[in-house]
Amino acid sequence: MAEPAHHQTHQAALVASARTLTRLGLLSRLLSAALLIGALIGASWIGLQWEPTLLPIRAVSIEGEMHGLSREALQETISNEITGGILTQNLATLRARVQALPWVEQATARRIWPDRVQVTVREHSAIARWNESGLVTENGEVFRPSDGRLPAGLARLGGADDERAPEVVARFFDWGSRLLALGLIVDAVQCDARGDWSIELLGGTDVLLGTDDVEERLERLIAAYSQIEAIGIPTRLDLRYANGLAVRWLPIANSAGAPKRIAAN
Repeated sequence: MAEPAHHQTHQAALVASARTLTRLGLLSRLLSAALLIGALIGASWIGLQWEPTLLPIRAVSIEGEMHGLSREALQETISNEITGGILTQNLATLRARVQALPWVEQATARRIWPDRVQVTVREHSAIARWNESGLVTENGEVFRPSDGRLPAGLARLGGADDERAPEVVARFFDWGSRLLALGLIVDAVQCDARGDWSIELLGGTDVLLGTDDVEERLERLIAAYSQIEAIGIPTRLDLRYANGLAVRWLPIANSAGAPKRIAAN
């Protein structure tokens, strides 16, 4: 049996009213959320503006030994990057700026509550110069200080490119210790673009090893050096021979100082 028309009309009105109330409730919740978000954004903005004043960074401590790094340059870099308070200071940017300084191998920055930032630096440890403008570590890592300052008194290493540095450094340590047993100090090790190896001893004596069999040639020099030393002071030792070496001696009175070839034992 069909419902009366007035009953159907009343039901439709109730449904429409419910939908209207639902929409109003949704709009009210959306408006409340928008107001809350706006309030949070406003509070955050006010906090960001006032935070450096309310929670300032009052001190920056610097940790780490520094020998090549300029402390003045480090302090200036840090001072230029301190722009926020203890909560808002960008430590990643500060660390990156410090790590870009000459001699800095690694840098860290951290907050120490309530008002201090600690910056820790570790310098590269250069064991020798590398080519004309660089320095190299004991692991064969090449770095070039942007200020161009190179310490005096370091050995000189070099190669056709920086990728040869680990091998050159390894041979510098190995050859240096073996020749030191003879009283000889290695001042330079070079490997040119053709792969020719050479050593310069402290005092200026050049040792030419060539490209091939350089370890065997060095052993030949070590075995023959007592004979060489007994004759005179060498200024050039050329081991690029199959079974011998050529020696150029330091000229002495009444001596022509011509190169002489010594057979290997």
